Amino acid sequence: MTPPRDDTVVAVLGNGVVGTALARGFAELRYRVIFGTRDVRSSKTRAALAAVPGARAAAPAEAAASGQIAVVALPWSGLEEGLRAAGPQNFAGKLVIDPTNPLDFSAGPPRLAIGYTDSSGELVQRLLPGAHVVKAFNTVTAPYMVHPRLPDGVPDLFIAGNDDAAKAQVMELATAFGWREPIDLGPIGASRLLEPLAMVWINYARRNNHGAHAFSLLGRKD
Repeated sequence: MTPPRDDTVVAVLGNGVVGTALARGFAELRYRVIFGTRDVRSSKTRAALAAVPGARAAAPAEAAASGQIAVVALPWSGLEEGLRAAGPQNFAGKLVIDPTNPLDFSAGPPRLAIGYTDSSGELVQRLLPGAHVVKAFNTVTAPYMVHPRLPDGVPDLFIAGNDDAAKAQVMELATAFGWREPIDLGPIGASRLLEPLAMVWINYARRNNHGAHAFSLLGRKD
């Protein structure tokens, strides 16, 4: 299990259900959490802080500069604007975890906003060229991002990224969160596989009105 990290700060950009869920996971491991938000006094920010004891909130750029690790938990519609506000230079050399999905709700049921020739993971890497971006946690709903045990067992987490050391760090974190050893799908371009996989999750959830499900790869190679 990942050892306590009292001296390591995790900047969580966004204070919605995804950001709060992952922030709680980091706080349980004794990482210091700082939420990056445009309004540190909003009711949404206060709710996130109440859910993660010991966390604090700051403007996006301050949070990004303070964190040794960052989590991009922004809605797709505000992703690019949010990262620019946080300052790409503030992420240089750092692990950045991207759990976002590029979802378009304009025509009713969600669909992929950028098709299959690009991905949110690749966009985050382009916007933060000095960062080590790892796609992870995007194929399960927020309540199961940490302690993901389901009645059928523990699901599998798929990740993608260009930097092997960064992916190894995410694997260690995910294992500490309660996942089996994550499955590395390769460079960040594999986000083009992971984000459509999230659409499979969404489709099943909508058709069955059931969110307590996740993916598992049977017959994993030892």
